[in-house]
Amino acid sequence: MRDKTPMRAKTRNGVLGLLAGCLLVLGPQSGDASQEPSVIYEDWTTSSNIRPDRWSGSGDFGQEIEREVQGNRLLMRFRREGGTSSDAGATGFFSNRLNFRNPLSVDQMEVEFRVRDITLSGCPVNATASIARAAAIDLNRISDLSPGTPSAPGDLTGDYVARVEVRRLSDSTDPEDVLTVRAVLFRCNNLGCSSTTTVGTPEVLGQVRTRKLFRVRLSWNAADNEFRAGLNDNIDVSLPYPAASNARPANSQAALIRIQHLPANCTVLSGGPTVGDAEIEVRSVRTNASAVVP
Repeated sequence: MRDKTPMRAKTRNGVLGLLAGCLLVLGPQSGDASQEPSVIYEDWTTSSNIRPDRWSGSGDFGQEIEREVQGNRLLMRFRREGGTSSDAGATGFFSNRLNFRNPLSVDQMEVEFRVRDITLSGCPVNATASIARAAAIDLNRISDLSPGTPSAPGDLTGDYVARVEVRRLSDSTDPEDVLTVRAVLFRCNNLGCSSTTTVGTPEVLGQVRTRKLFRVRLSWNAADNEFRAGLNDNIDVSLPYPAASNARPANSQAALIRIQHLPANCTVLSGGPTVGDAEIEVRSVRTNASAVVP
């Protein structure tokens, strides 16, 4: 079943004591934050459709946007061209999103991806680089607004979003098939989260190559006031936040998978429009056990 807008394009006691001691030395691993086992949420083997009880799709306008289950994997594509009215800045970020239907239940997520293809161009006379997040996962669970502060439905002001993003910039000097994976935590400063404040320092988790499988993960550790992020079998890194930032649940809670582009503005005379285009495979998706929809 396809979900496209607006046009078609194309993861005995002595021994247990020893293991526990090793985990304490190595630090928290995937699944530790919620104290639940990490289990398969979706691997696209039992349904040829995007199940509406597990997922909801959403997206911003793009020249091509696709979500389609094919052969035990979900294919996602998003292509967005930049504005041509100036040679400065960028119009904004635009996304193709796959949302967990019940994000409140998701404390941890691990997703296996493959980036099939990515195309990204910048503007020769614009100092702003285009950005392509070929794959990203987000968790939005907390807000620093006082419990009594009213918030309209969907207002992201005060919400904290943890993200692992697989990205490339148009001015990158890396080989064309290399993307950088980093983890970042940020606070939304307005309703739509177009204005943000980064909390701490983004953590570079490593690099991946197109057409190669990899896994990224996020978990929320409320007891220690942190999110944790990881790539493949590497040790997770901490994205801490002040305890006061955990004042109440996020107003617009989310757990999602996305492709996101920020194409730089570029007039036609300067070689525009720029473009961000990525096609990915979403393989197995794992969560804490209580989040699984049978």
